[in-house]
Amino acid sequence: MADDKPSDPTGGETDKVGYGKPPKHTQFKKGQSGNPKGHQKSAPSHMPVGRIIKHCLSEPVKGQCNGKPRKMPKLQAIIEVQAAKALKGDTRAAKLLIDLGHKHIASHQTLAELAGDRPLFTFTEEERAKFSLKKLKEGIVFDDDLPKTQNDDASEKEK
Repeated sequence: MADDKPSDPTGGETDKVGYGKPPKHTQFKKGQSGNPKGHQKSAPSHMPVGRIIKHCLSEPVKGQCNGKPRKMPKLQAIIEVQAAKALKGDTRAAKLLIDLGHKHIASHQTLAELAGDRPLFTFTEEERAKFSLKKLKEGIVFDDDLPKTQNDDASEKEK
């Protein structure tokens, strides 16, 4: 009668299971919350406007950059759209981008510093052929090549 506890076949004693004593394997582990996948915290309604805007503009969206689909933050997508509009001749979009550039890019940085290791301009083979040095020289008219007029001759004599 001295041994009322049931014994484990391995030789150790088992813990009693009953009211207020769940089995050990179902009890909460130390350092773990009760329901880790439980109710998600929502954004509080009193969040500052700046944080809401930052959160909203940092969410990823699918967009196209150089004709290739990719994921980017909303802010980057907006700037890409404005840049495309500016290249098509939209002066408001161009002014917006220039103002943003003046505000957020250090004024002492050169284009080379902004580009880093990337080349400033890259051309396709078609563009290289179109803008070759020989072709460019053909289209350039120098002052020496212009026919001289009587007014030009008079001004040279005064000097």
